[in-house]
Amino acid sequence: MHISKSELRTISESAIISTVVMAVLFILNSSIAESIGSLRRILVMLGADITSGGYIQWVTYFASIWTVKEVSKLRKRIIAESSYFKADLLPTSEKHLLIADDVFNIHLKVKEFEKKQAKTLLTNLIKNACAKFRSTKSISEMLDVINILTELHRDTSEMEQSNIRFLLWSIPSLGFIGTVLGISQALTIANSNDMEKITSTLGVAFDTTLVSLVLSIVLMWVYHDLQKVTEKFHVKSKEYVIENLVNRIEV
Repeated sequence: MHISKSELRTISESAIISTVVMAVLFILNSSIAESIGSLRRILVMLGADITSGGYIQWVTYFASIWTVKEVSKLRKRIIAESSYFKADLLPTSEKHLLIADDVFNIHLKVKEFEKKQAKTLLTNLIKNACAKFRSTKSISEMLDVINILTELHRDTSEMEQSNIRFLLWSIPSLGFIGTVLGISQALTIANSNDMEKITSTLGVAFDTTLVSLVLSIVLMWVYHDLQKVTEKFHVKSKEYVIENLVNRIEV
C-alpha cells in the first residue's frame, strides 16, 4: 500500500497533536487531582474529619466565637458610654466658671440624666466628684475622689474581662490537648505498620495546634485593642471631669 507524502505528513501532524493533547490532559488531570488533594487536606486541617480528631477544632471555634462576642459586648458598651461626652453634662466653654451652687445644679442634672438615660462610669464620676465638693469645699479631696473612682472603674473593667482572658488561655490549650490525643492515637496503631494511617493521624494531631495558635494570635490582637479602647475611655473620662468641672470651680 502506497502512502503519499501529504498523507504521511498529515498522519505525523495528527500523531503530534494527539501526543500534545494527551500530555496536556495528563497534566490537567494531575493538577486537578493535586488540587482536590490539597483542598481535602485544608478541609481536614480545619476540622472536617470530625471522627479522627476534627472535633477539637470545632471546640476551638466555639471558644473563639464566644471570645469575639464577649469582646464585642464590652466594646459596644464603651462606645455607647463615650457618646455621653457630647451630652453637655458639664460646661465646655473656656470662659465658664463655676461656684458652689453651680456644682450642686450639675449634681442634680446628672442624677436626672441617669434616670432618663443610664448610669454610666462618666456620670458616676461626675456625681461623686460634685457630692464630695459639696460636703468638703475642697478641690484636693475632690481630685482624690476622681482618682480613686477612676482606679475602681479600671478594676471593674479588668474583672469584666476575666472570661475573655480565660478563653484566650483555653484556645491554645485545646490545640495542645488535640495534639496529645492524636499522638496517643498514632502510638496505639503503630504496631499495624500502616504508615499512611499513622501519618494521617499525626497530621490531624498537629493541625489542632496550628489552628488554635493562629486563632489565638488573632484574638489576642482583638483583646489588646479592646484594652486600649477601654483605657483611653478611662483617661478621657478623668480628663473631661478635671478640665470641665474641677478646673472651673471658683473657691
